[in-house]
Amino acid sequence: MGETLIQKPVTWQRARESGIALYSWRRSLGLNRGTFAGIANVSERSLATYEKQDEFPVSVRPQVTEAVRLVKALLEIIPARDLPAWLQTPNPGFTGRKPWTLIQQGERDIIWEMIHQTRYGAFA
Repeated sequence: MGETLIQKPVTWQRARESGIALYSWRRSLGLNRGTFAGIANVSERSLATYEKQDEFPVSVRPQVTEAVRLVKALLEIIPARDLPAWLQTPNPGFTGRKPWTLIQQGERDIIWEMIHQTRYGAFA
């Protein structure tokens, strides 16, 4: 008799801890490695290495945790399939800047504020 293994979807919580889980979670969202690497502020090559490991190195855990939390929060208001395009689109709520530019310039707090305002219905 063959057993059927039921695989549970990888949670965002597990993706913060394990490279292998992050790879599965990221792929399930359709988020490419380059985009996530940029959000996490690590090189794409380093992320490829980390995604083969069960646990992240201690030195990179805060960056990965922050990136996973940001992606998760954005997915509450933006469908996963639209996220890559949204990141690259000038946004009037950010004075015409692209969210990706804010991330690259270390201004994630502006995106977090938009998320907070959207959660409470105040972001226009």
